[in-house]
Amino acid sequence: MAVFTKQFANTDEYEKWLEEAGERISVLSVTNPPAMYGWSTQPGTGLIAITYETDDESLAPARSTAAKIAAVVLIAAFFFAVFLYLASKM
Repeated sequence: MAVFTKQFANTDEYEKWLEEAGERISVLSVTNPPAMYGWSTQPGTGLIAITYETDDESLAPARSTAAKIAAVVLIAAFFFAVFLYLASKM
């Protein structure tokens, strides 16, 4: 299972996402969670961050363009190095 961290700006956004994620995630930790007092939820101060584990790719955060480009560059550099090595042996 992969571990991810997601941040939410407010309690409503956090609760909506958590309700939609349902049982597809396993929550490892919550930073600055909203507090329950009686029947009402008191919003936390600042961002709410959740660290969770999941196998569902739809719940994984989107990869940035820079991360995708870096992966392609590393793979291309590897194949170029292998090509140079094999060319030097001939």
